[in-house]
Amino acid sequence: LKEHLKEKVTMATLVFVLSAISPDKMATVVQNIAGVLVPGGKVLFRDYGAFDHAMMRFGEGHKIDTNYYFRQDWTRVFYFSLEDTEVLFSKNGFQICENKFVNRKTVNVKEGIDVDRVFVQGKFLLLR
Repeated sequence: LKEHLKEKVTMATLVFVLSAISPDKMATVVQNIAGVLVPGGKVLFRDYGAFDHAMMRFGEGHKIDTNYYFRQDWTRVFYFSLEDTEVLFSKNGFQICENKFVNRKTVNVKEGIDVDRVFVQGKFLLLR
């Protein structure tokens, strides 16, 4: 990542990015992001939260690990707890400015769908 940027940046957004990455590689991604941020730079984060409607719909045999599943198309998805994001960012040089669940309803009147969605939203400040 560093070799593609001429200068460090003040902010990075991770919007539905980390959930598609294997949990054992997430720390490396956050370290790479830290490597391109200026000290005091921020990460704005939003991703799927634990107990989201989509998570609760997974059938038998789709669970890979805690909060980690594979979909019917074989793509993988991770559903974050607040502790997951707190540990991931704090262990990699970030201060937690905000780390919360955001609850939304998805409504499709035509299809008769009314489901609760859960997302994790955070703001993290690079300390070094």
